Amino acid sequence: MGNETEQKHMKEAPDMVLIEAYLNGDQTAFAALYERYKRQLYAYLGRMIPQDPASVDDVFQQTWMRAIRRLPDYRNRELFLAWLMRIAHNLAVDFFRSGARRGEQSLSDVDPETDMPLTKEGDTPSGRLDRRELGEAIDRAVRELPPELREVFLLRQDGVSFREIAEIQHCSINTSLARMRYALNKLRASLSGWSDTEEGMQ
Repeated sequence: MGNETEQKHMKEAPDMVLIEAYLNGDQTAFAALYERYKRQLYAYLGRMIPQDPASVDDVFQQTWMRAIRRLPDYRNRELFLAWLMRIAHNLAVDFFRSGARRGEQSLSDVDPETDMPLTKEGDTPSGRLDRRELGEAIDRAVRELPPELREVFLLRQDGVSFREIAEIQHCSINTSLARMRYALNKLRASLSGWSDTEEGMQ
């Protein structure tokens, strides 16, 4: 019973309590943090680095390793998940800058003055489409967004606030809002020949 009670306490404990416990030598506290956020973090990276599971696994592991090293510097002024995702964001940026994904858009594909994507417009599909085909088209259009725009769009789909997105991307709230607007404009342009696209992007 004692062990079950302790496990329940770990599951319900605030993040900062678990962090302090881990820094004081309790390895089970970090395991509780890992279990609490592993799915959200992996899903985030899986959509940031689509169709490359090996790289997602690598960046996922690097994120936790870097988080462990930086936990002594963590301050309870922000959500732990936002802090963790900012680490993952930085590693994903390094991944794209390394040129590991040949043929994939890089951060240089965004105009530094306007944050507007410098990508060519995709072919406009035509005809009536069922929901499955529409969903696949939206997924493809999202994958084709430049990394910063794709990240903002996906984080907003997960309910992350613009303030937290700004912290993750090291930018102002106005920039994160602008990136969301550019992402939506880009998606609408890519899907201009499809019907009912607004439903899939809400």
